Amino acid sequence: MLGPVQSSHKNADFVGRGAELTALDEALSRAAAGEPRALVVGGEAGVGKTRLLTEFLGRAAADGIVVALGGCVEPGADALPYHPVSTALRALRRQLGAEAWTEAVAAARSVWSPRCF
Repeated sequence: MLGPVQSSHKNADFVGRGAELTALDEALSRAAAGEPRALVVGGEAGVGKTRLLTEFLGRAAADGIVVALGGCVEPGADALPYHPVSTALRALRRQLGAEAWTEAVAAARSVWSPRCF
C-alpha cells in the first residue's frame, strides 16, 4: 500500500513577462484614475496568458481593485457572439453583489449611450 503523497509545489517566480505586466499595470492605473479600460490578452496555448493574468489579478486584488475577467472559446466552437463580455459581466456581478451591481449599472447608464440598454 502506498503512503500519502507529499507535494512540495510552490508558485514559481514570475519571470519573462515584465513588459506585458507593465502594460497591464499602466492600464490599471489609468482605470483607477477614471479612464475605463478593456484589455485583450491573446496568444497561442501554453505561452503564459493564464500565469500573466494570475499575477496581474493578484496585484489588483491586493490593491482592493475589482477586475472583470472573461474568456474566449476556440474559433469555430459554438458560443454566443459576446461570450467574453457576458462572462466578464457575470463574474463582475458575482464579485460586487446585487446592490453594488445595481449602482454600477445605473452609473454606466448615465455615461453610455441609451442605445446600449
